Amino acid sequence: MSNEQTPSEQPPPDTVSDRLVADMLGLFDRYERERAAQRAAQGDTNPYVLDPYEDVHGLTNEYEAACASKEPGALDQFLDNLAEDFLIYDVRALRMAAAAVQAAMGRIALAARVKGMSPDKIAAETGYTASRITQFIREEKQRLATP
Repeated sequence: MSNEQTPSEQPPPDTVSDRLVADMLGLFDRYERERAAQRAAQGDTNPYVLDPYEDVHGLTNEYEAACASKEPGALDQFLDNLAEDFLIYDVRALRMAAAAVQAAMGRIALAARVKGMSPDKIAAETGYTASRITQFIREEKQRLATP
């Protein structure tokens, strides 16, 4: 008999951060399955092929580049392409993912701080100000201290 555990037999994550990651991965997995089902229902013969904007980091990088571009119309062209590529239900999924990350930001910031990152570094990585990161951390510590 093997000592390996199947995924259904895996122990639950131990920390709040581990549970957050597990929950988010589960949500992304469910989103992928539901989106593929919608595409298949719309006649897509290969519903698991990713759109160019399903990579959030790629989308972010392209948007930042378009905003910073000195080329006239670069931002408008990016936004036109984005509007062509996005389906209406993509908007809800991205908004919900953003809301989930926003709600978890105190936990994320505190976990990064516990690992030794400074508020300035966390701010640079997340796009928040250092004072907002400090506020997130303070609020999360208060939440954890409240019975």
